[in-house]
Parts: sequence; structure tokens; C-alpha cells
Amino acid sequence: MHLLSPAYAVFLVLGILPVLIHLHGRRRAQVRKLPTLLLLRASNRRVAQRTRLRHVLLLLVRVLLLMAIPFLLARPFAETDSDLPVQVSQTQRAVLIFDDSLSMMYQPQSDAKLGSATLFERGLKLASRIIDALPQGAEAALILGSRAGETPVGDLTSDRTRLYSAISALRPTYRPSDLPSAFKRATQILSTHRGSLKRIYVIGDTPAHSLDGSIHPPAETEVSLVDVRDGKSLPNCAVVDLRAEPAASMGPRAVRVMAELHNFGDEPVKELQVTMLVDGQAVAKGLVDLQPRGQAIKRFIHILQPTPSPTQTPGTGESQTAPSAGLHHLAVRLSPDALDADNQRHLRVDVQAVLRVLVLDGDPRNLRRDDEAYYIEMALRPSERDDSQLQLVTRSLDEGLGSLAEFDAVVLLNAKAQELSRRGIERGLYEYVKGGGGLLIGLGDNVDVEAYNRVLAELLPQPLAVIKTAGALPSRGSGEGESSTQGPGEHLGQLDRRHPLLQPFLSGRSSESLLSASFARYLLLQPTPRSQGETTVILSFESGAPALTERTVGRGRVLLFTSTLDRDWNDLPIQPAFLPLVQQIVRHLSRAPLQKAETETLIGQTRDIKLQPGDTRVEVTLPAGKTRLFERLQGRKLLSFTESREPGFYRVATAGDTGVLKARPSEHFVVNIDPSESDLQLAPASRLAALQRPLIQNETSPSGKNPRRRVELWHALGWVLILLLLGEALLLRQK
Repeated sequence: MHLLSPAYAVFLVLGILPVLIHLHGRRRAQVRKLPTLLLLRASNRRVAQRTRLRHVLLLLVRVLLLMAIPFLLARPFAETDSDLPVQVSQTQRAVLIFDDSLSMMYQPQSDAKLGSATLFERGLKLASRIIDALPQGAEAALILGSRAGETPVGDLTSDRTRLYSAISALRPTYRPSDLPSAFKRATQILSTHRGSLKRIYVIGDTPAHSLDGSIHPPAETEVSLVDVRDGKSLPNCAVVDLRAEPAASMGPRAVRVMAELHNFGDEPVKELQVTMLVDGQAVAKGLVDLQPRGQAIKRFIHILQPTPSPTQTPGTGESQTAPSAGLHHLAVRLSPDALDADNQRHLRVDVQAVLRVLVLDGDPRNLRRDDEAYYIEMALRPSERDDSQLQLVTRSLDEGLGSLAEFDAVVLLNAKAQELSRRGIERGLYEYVKGGGGLLIGLGDNVDVEAYNRVLAELLPQPLAVIKTAGALPSRGSGEGESSTQGPGEHLGQLDRRHPLLQPFLSGRSSESLLSASFARYLLLQPTPRSQGETTVILSFESGAPALTERTVGRGRVLLFTSTLDRDWNDLPIQPAFLPLVQQIVRHLSRAPLQKAETETLIGQTRDIKLQPGDTRVEVTLPAGKTRLFERLQGRKLLSFTESREPGFYRVATAGDTGVLKARPSEHFVVNIDPSESDLQLAPASRLAALQRPLIQNETSPSGKNPRRRVELWHALGWVLILLLLGEALLLRQK
């Protein structure tokens, strides 16, 4: 016998209270011999015996009453060994929900209890045993736990051969479990039959994430949870997320890859090997320690090399080259374990080989060194080599903006607000940034505070206030190796160490060079509520005034440098930190040095492939190398691809009237598994009890032993309690 709520058992000690009260209140009779009472002795003896028996019975009943109440609250039950045929002998109609989700691929190490078969293979054997045990004439259906809409046997049938064939044809999938939908489907199948015994069998590993509060089986239907792992804890590690960002300090093609790793087991994992792959080739390895139920971020930095466009097209049978010049397939993989399917995650990355920057010179000069854009050009000027990673275009405001779509970042230097407004430049810049572009604004003596706040209100991170003079202005005639200020000036004092732009300046000579720059003049900013939300202060002066601020506008970002980007107000341009700072800013602003796929596609989700006018055929190459061909697509704008059944990299090729398939790298995509399937933590007993009440739990051992039947005892105990109360009342009525 077992107790569902054993905590109440401690109150069983209340049963001794009536005994103690009885013993304390008992009195010894005083014996006095009176001659007149001798005749009554024989009669009193018989009465005393009856009274003593009544008191003993009353004491026993009260003891049992006080012990029965906590015992009833503890909800006792018994587990009996019984053959499955006996257990289901009265089941007339049953629905088997078979969990074919990714977690069922788990293959434990050889174990005396669980063996070495996968959980899926054990589930197949148990499903066959349940069919074997069905009584003659009983009907059954078979549905899938990952997709209730796909039913191997969707109607109730007594054809055992059909059921056996459907079970043997089952295969594990990479899909997540969806037991709530499966329960709804099972209920629909059983609801068409009234007046018969109904049962739902759930054959799976019963993880906590799959048995949530949305499962509500009908009260008249029994539910049997057939746990293929027999309640055993299953350790597992997985890659649950993969993302990448530019590593600007390493160059425009450098990426920082971050893999989020989880340990879903109750034991620590030491020196777990993590490998990063680029286009199928291992490029870096590392080791990670994970605490029980813990997580960690493993970081890699890698420079992605440009690759030639493909010379062969999919479907030709010839070898293919890399997908495209800017497209790469990244993956992070863990060393193999019992559930290898979740040890790898994929990411599509587009890397731009060359960054194009537009500099708008608001104060051009005849003397090259006095020009507003001189030092910016020196920091960004590309070499004359063909493989230059940065291309620079400088224009005056008189030349206008031209097309901004071809530029990854724009630098606006000491421009007059009136000129920006008159030429409509401020509107063009706003639309550019809103659409995903990056803008750097440098100030100077051409800046009119009121006009700037009015014309560039939609772009400025914070409104401008007043000019602050912290020292004597530098002399234009001073050489590059000379001091540029006549007074002490002010220095930078605070850095946002969490901002990616400043990562190269956190220590060493670069940091010292940046903090040693002297500023004679800069613009103070107005504190506004907006600055507390959208604006980030990246650099500050010793006084606390912002030096470099950032604001997000639409899908783009704006950086405001409150001083000049030449030597008019400071000596920063002749400091060693100026070049890496400017390049960091440009790379940070660049809207497309690194792009992830528009949306992450998970197993089972539909992927929309965009078609171009004239496309008539589409060929999708699956990760395993198989292809899917879609034809007669004339006039369509989208192709809904629904066969994302395996994780990995999917390649797309299209063909027009000529019939020649050409790779469409812009439509290549990756598919990943749902990370929820990696958590194999068993559903807690409270959740199982809530699901099963008032149903029956049937735990079947995958080792082939007899199933365990739980028999509730508290109902019978309730009737015993009622009988004891009636017995006490009858004893009290007797005189």
C-alpha cells in the first residue's frame, strides 16, 4: 500500500489521545462490604461486564475514527501486478497516442532496466503489447503525438493487422510533441461512440514540457500514461540558440558567434567539447563546463573569407561551389551523447565583403589639412589594393545625397542646418536611417543649436544645449606631433564597457590613448525623458557630460559626437585611438556587414520562398542532399515550402522560361529543432496527479515486466469512516 499524500500520516498519532484520556480519567473503585448489598453482587457483576465491554468498544471506535481521518487525507492506494490482458479486458474502444517527437530518439547507455534501445523502439514494443491485450472485438485508433492531424489509423478499427502495420511503419521525427492537440483529436474520435468504455493510451517519455495545464481529457475516459523510460532520469546537453554579430575590431568580415548551451541533467558536465563549423568545415573548437541544470555561452571569433559564386547549379549532378560571395552556413556542434539530434544548431550569415561609407562635408576647405573631412578620410581611406575592405565617397552638401541605398554608413560633418533643410538632406537622412542605415553626426562651429534641434529633431539622440569651453582652442598650424591645446582642456572619463563599439578600448594602450585626448570645446545636451529610454551614452567627459551618444531610429541607428571630428576643438584626431575608434563607429553603424536570416525556421514550420517574375520552377535541396521540385509556378509571388522536416541548410534554385536552374542564395535558409524537446525532465507527480484525476494511471515497464495497476483505497476508507461514526452513535445511545 502507498500514500499519495504521505505528509498527513504524521497525524495518525492522534489515535492515542482517547487512550490517554481514558487512562487519565479512570478511577479505582473503593471496596466496602455492606451486608445489605451482598445479594446484589451477582447482578452487578453481569452489568459491569456489559458496561466494560461497551466502554472498550467505544474507546476502540474513537481511536479508529481519529486515525482514519488523516489516513483518508493521505489518499492511500495500492499497486497490483496484473497482466495487461486482464487490465484492458473491459476496454471496448481505445486511442493510442504515440509520441514520435525528437526526444524519443534518446538512446540511453546499456542499462539493466532500460536496455540499449532508443525510447522510440521501446515505445513500438509497448504499443504492440497494448494491441495484443485488447479483447476480442475491441476497436482502436492510432494518432501521433507530434502532429495530431496526421493519423496512421484515424478511425476506430478492430483490424489488428492494420494496427500492427501502422505501428511498424512509424518513424521518429525532429518535431516537438503536441500532446494537447493529440488529446483533442483522441477525444473527437471517441466522442462519436456513446455507452462504451473508453481509454486513451499515451505512449512516450512524458516530459514536463509536454504535459501542461491545457490537457483536459473527458471525465468518462480513462487515461493510461505508458512511460517508455519507466520514470528514469535522463541527462542531456544541447545547443538551444545560435547567433552572430560583427566583430568589428577584427575587420568587416569578422563575426563573433555565440552558442547558448544547456545542461538539462542533474549532474555537472565537465569539458564538453564544442566545435564551430563554417560551410561544413570545422574551424574552431573549445571546452565548456556546465553545472547541473545550468547554461553557458560559448563564443567564437572567425573571419569569413569571401567565396566565389557557384559555377554549377543544383540538379545538374555536378559538384557545387560555395553558395555565394557573402553567404555562409554556420553551425555549432557538441560532442555526441544519448540524444545527438539536438547537439547541433545552424545559422545563415550574410557577410558583406566591402563596406561603403559616404562622408558629407559641411565645411570643405581649399587647404587639405584644414578640410572638415581630412582626418575622417585618413582613418577610413582604403588602400589601393583590389581587396580593400572599405570604400569611401566624400561629397559636399552642394552635391546633394544622391542614392543612399548603396552606402552602409553616412558621416555628417559640421553641416549648417539651413543647408540641410534647404536641400532636403535632413529628410533623406531620416528615411535612410529609418530603413536600417547608420549615421554619425560630428559637430563644429557651423552648428546653430536652435536650428539643429528644429531641423534634425527626428535624428538627434538628445537636443543640443550650449557650447562649453573647457580650454583654449587648438592652433590649426600646429604639427601633428605637437600639443594642440593652449590650456588644460577636458578629458574623457567614462566608458560604457558593455557597448560592443568600445571593446577594443577596455585595456592597454588604446584605452590610454583615448582617455588622454584633450577637448577644448564641446556641446552640452539637454536631458530629456527620451534620453532615458532610446538613447545610450557610450562616452562621457570627466564632468559627466555626454561625448558620444547613440539612438535607435526605426531599423537604423544614429551616433552623435558632441565635439568636432577634426582638430578644431580637440586633439583626438592625432591620438593613436582615433583610427580604430572611427573604424569601430563605421562598422557599428553599418547596416549590413552581418545579417541573420529574416526569421528562424523551426522543424515543421512553413517557409515562404519569394519568387521573381518569370520563375516557373523551384528546386529545394534538403540537408541530406535530396531535392524537391515545384513546377507550374507562373504568376505566383510566393512558394510555401512545408517540408522542413530535418534540421540543416536548405538551398534554393529557380528556373524561368529557359528551364535552366540557377541558385538563388538570397532564399537559402536554415531549419532548427525546437529547443523545448531537449528538456527531458520528467513531469512532476503533482502534474501527473492533476492530469489523471479521477482517471487511472497505468505505468508499463519497457523491460517487458507486468504493468502496474493503481487502485484507489480512499473511497472504501470513506465508507469505513461513516460506519465508525454510526457505531459510535449507537454505543452512546446504550445505557
